[in-house]
Amino acid sequence: MVLDKEYTVLVVDDAKDTQMLLEFDLSAAGYHVTSCDSGEQSLALLENNVIDLILLDMYMPGLSGLETLTRIKAQAVSAQIPVIMLSASTDEDEVVAALELGAGDYVIKPYVAKVLLARIRTAIRLKEKTAQLEYLAKTDFLTGMNNRGSFFELSSNAISLANRAEQPLVAAMFDIDLFKQVNDNYGHDVGDQVLRSFSKTMTEVFRDYDIVGRIGGEEFAVCLPNTSCDDAFIACERLRSQVEKLSITITNDEGNELDIKITVSVGLVLAQDDYQTIDELLKQADSALYYAKAHGRNQVVNANTLINPVGIERDAIEVTLAAKDKSLSEQEGIGILNYDGIDFDIGVNNVLGDEALFKEILVMFYQDHHLDGQKLQSAILEQDIVTAKHIAHTLKGVACSVGAMDLFEVTKALDLAINENDKNDLDGLFSLLSPELNRVMKGIELHLDIS
Repeated sequence: MVLDKEYTVLVVDDAKDTQMLLEFDLSAAGYHVTSCDSGEQSLALLENNVIDLILLDMYMPGLSGLETLTRIKAQAVSAQIPVIMLSASTDEDEVVAALELGAGDYVIKPYVAKVLLARIRTAIRLKEKTAQLEYLAKTDFLTGMNNRGSFFELSSNAISLANRAEQPLVAAMFDIDLFKQVNDNYGHDVGDQVLRSFSKTMTEVFRDYDIVGRIGGEEFAVCLPNTSCDDAFIACERLRSQVEKLSITITNDEGNELDIKITVSVGLVLAQDDYQTIDELLKQADSALYYAKAHGRNQVVNANTLINPVGIERDAIEVTLAAKDKSLSEQEGIGILNYDGIDFDIGVNNVLGDEALFKEILVMFYQDHHLDGQKLQSAILEQDIVTAKHIAHTLKGVACSVGAMDLFEVTKALDLAINENDKNDLDGLFSLLSPELNRVMKGIELHLDIS
């Protein structure tokens, strides 16, 4: 059997004739062989050499085979290396002891070369499959980044290390602006291409020891150990600028090439308490992210510079809605027709420019959701979290589709508060959602036949 690559096998045996025989058989099969005479020597070799598999004699002077095996499995550098024990003994208790200490197999001397080589191949194949599964379990399949679980695990470890070393640490959240429109207008394949391009830019901008991950959908995060807030802001701003310059070329159904441009909103926070968890830091960073999106998107906001950053999304949305109300009032004063609370261009673009179809969708949106405010209020009062979650989550998605972006932002904040069971914020966020939902529905009533 031809090997995919040259694997290195460490032979640990005090008998020189056994060493020579193993070196001959393994070299003929394509393995690189390194040999030593004792357990002590093997441990030293493992510290400075890449070893794929160990053949370990059971009986040796000094450290015995079982003692050496125990030491091998106790060291991080060698714990995952497969070990096959070699012994002339057929004592079942010794076999069991070796397997319980972490040996992958047990071969009786004198060995049969064909059988030993088969067991070596099996052990190496199992090791590689295990490594592959571990990689897949920790990696986001689309971007190759850390997935959510791996990001939280690595970041938690980084926070502990930062606390012990009394070093600064910053966490940041990233959300690709208006990403749903990319999926709606061009399809999910193009959306995936955008996510891969964005993640590639992230890995290029941040340092090798920064922890980057895809948290879900179009949301990403980074944990920056031993980094000041100013330096983290500079790095995040560098990413924002690089993303703004990205041009992602696609070919549409007509064969024409189109360039897709995206932007990203960023919220960051400096850890200021030794007992803060990554969940708490990301919640503050996410609040700053909400603030960035509510104030025009495509910007970096530092949560540490904001008052009450955990609840800032409510303040941000209030400011944004007030500004939008003023703008709409001014436009109506000069005779411009508006669907109050709806960005008509966004909605029409979501149905590929079909204005008649979009108006039909607005009518259906009204019919399906004009009572959502009352339903939500009732669910919140009755603490029916399942119903409240369903209504908020559905309304959030539909609001974005029809271009009701202010309604989308406040519903997204409410949806998040419901997810986190943040009862203190539910009433306040609902007090923002209800008038905004009414505003959108009245705009539809004004311009469309909703009978």
